[in-house]
Amino acid sequence: MRASAALVIVLVLPGLMVWAWSLPSPAAPSEMPPLVLAPRAVDAQLEADRAAAARAPEDEARLALYREANVAEHEGREPPGRAEARSEALVAALAALVRERGEGVIGELRARDVTRAEGALRGELPAGDRVAELGDFVSMMRRYGLARDDRQVAPRFVVRVTLKARWNALHRRELTEGFSPIEQQAYWGWLAVRGEGAPSELRLEGLARFAQAGGANADEIRGVLLHDEGRLEEARDAFEDAYSASPTFRLRNHMLASER
Repeated sequence: MRASAALVIVLVLPGLMVWAWSLPSPAAPSEMPPLVLAPRAVDAQLEADRAAAARAPEDEARLALYREANVAEHEGREPPGRAEARSEALVAALAALVRERGEGVIGELRARDVTRAEGALRGELPAGDRVAELGDFVSMMRRYGLARDDRQVAPRFVVRVTLKARWNALHRRELTEGFSPIEQQAYWGWLAVRGEGAPSELRLEGLARFAQAGGANADEIRGVLLHDEGRLEEARDAFEDAYSASPTFRLRNHMLASER
């Protein structure tokens, strides 16, 4: 008899726990969902970059200007007017290569320069070459949450696309020019999910671009951002959209916590 009672408890108690856990209960979001990037898409992009870098032509004039810009950024000082003159010369050098070889050369040079910069980040180059390839990028990583102290916390792919955006900026091009959808997801998704120091509107703008590129969990991320801002009605709508796509107890309870 005692054994039968114990068996009933063993069978019933877990069911009661699940039932209690499933009851509607307002629960404010306590953390941001992770940034999810499809591994196959990431691998395909890395392979495309390897092929592009292998096709990159020699370009001593542009490369010398690019490295000089990196060194000047790291040192933080140079003669008045030099930065503007060098920037114009760098743009002109890239334009000359485009006229000679076509628009595809931009992606080839960017892939090669970024691959070299990644090697510098891993400590594979001497200190002087490291500065010439990276400029002050390590400080930028700390500012934007890609690194804490000397430890990289962002995925390698996110760091890579940030290096690409920096390359574009140095050549006076749109930050995400030439980015594939998975690169757009990595770049804008990191801003939305981990950009704690950025203004909320900037993070929401990044999230919109992340969603346009096909990023995962965009509605839930939007709900968390809006809830943190106290914009509860909008947050509830976002969680409702997320729940419609993926009905979970967590999203339902976030929805309830966002009701006035």
